[in-house]
Amino acid sequence: MSQRTIVSVVSNRRAQPAWSTRLRAAVCAVLLGLIITLACSGPGTPTSPPGVMATYQGEWSGMTSQGMRISFTVADQKVTSISVGYNFNGCTGTHAFPNLNLVIGYPPNPSAPYPGPGFGFGSGAPDAPNYTQVYGTFGSSTAASGSLVFGDYAGCGNSLGIWSASRN
Repeated sequence: MSQRTIVSVVSNRRAQPAWSTRLRAAVCAVLLGLIITLACSGPGTPTSPPGVMATYQGEWSGMTSQGMRISFTVADQKVTSISVGYNFNGCTGTHAFPNLNLVIGYPPNPSAPYPGPGFGFGSGAPDAPNYTQVYGTFGSSTAASGSLVFGDYAGCGNSLGIWSASRN
C-alpha cells in the first residue's frame, strides 16, 4: 500500500474581492484606450508656443458617452470643481466634487503625439464604494476630453466612459 502526502501551500497575500480585480482591469483598459485614442487621433496643435501653457480659465461643459452631462471649473490654471453624471446598469445620478485644487500640468516626459496638458481626479481609494475617477486633457484652449471610471456602485457594478467638453 502506498502512502500519499498532502502538501498545503500558504500564501501571504490577502484575498482580493473579485470586483477589486475587475475595477483595476477596467481602469487599465480605460487608460490604455485613452492613450491609443490620443496617439492615433492625428497631430494635436497646441494653441500656445512650446513651453507656454494656454489659459483654460472658465466654465466647461459637455457630454459623456453615457449621455450624461459633465462640467468643471478652471481658475488660476487649476480645476476647482467637477460635476459628472452617470447612467449604467440601472444606476443614474450626478456626483459633484467642489473645492478641488487640481493643477493642470504636463506629464513628466511627454512623447509625440502629445495630447496636451491635463488633470486627474479620484474620489477616494479605487476599491472604495461609489469610486469615481475623472481624467482629462486639453486639446486647445476651448476643447477638452477624457475618460471616466465608476467603480463598485451598489447593485450596479462598474462602468467606464469617455467625455468631451468645451469652454462656455
